[in-house]
Amino acid sequence: MISKTLFLLASALAIMCWARLLLQWGKLPFLHPLAQFCVHSTNWLIRPLRRITPPLGQWDTACILATIIIYYLATALSLFTTFTWIQPDGRIIAASLLFSILFSLKALCYALFIGLVIQMFLSLCKPYSVLLLTLHRIYMPLTRPFAFLRIGKYDFSATVVLIVLWLCLEWWLPQATNKISYWLISG
Repeated sequence: MISKTLFLLASALAIMCWARLLLQWGKLPFLHPLAQFCVHSTNWLIRPLRRITPPLGQWDTACILATIIIYYLATALSLFTTFTWIQPDGRIIAASLLFSILFSLKALCYALFIGLVIQMFLSLCKPYSVLLLTLHRIYMPLTRPFAFLRIGKYDFSATVVLIVLWLCLEWWLPQATNKISYWLISG
């Protein structure tokens, strides 16, 4: 129960960090309420990490590092509270790092998935909002290869991206997690 709650909180914070990164990259105005929410909810972690990691072009690497740190701590705490007999060694540290990277990718998939759903909703009810323009900037590189799926005013190119994200969340990431778990247990 504690482990599930810990990972739920870690996932919520990691999704917020990814949302912050994506909205900054999409150039959402800083005074927009969603941008303010992302900044205020993650600033306590991102601001100190910016001293360590400089941005790479338009990408805020502190947000990426924050998600990995969040999940590393959650994984390590979960392992040591669930399995009290485990001694920290190189294999446990490596597995925790691999788990944290996979969970961080999972949070990115969720952030992208949520953003696509919001984009679809806004395109129907508020077609001229600033957030919709920002989301178009974020998803244009992902949907451009599927531009042939635009039929008149209807755009189905995001559907392919949603399917790929769903496959990552439901198939690839669980498979990778199971392989790391097996490697950890079998050693």
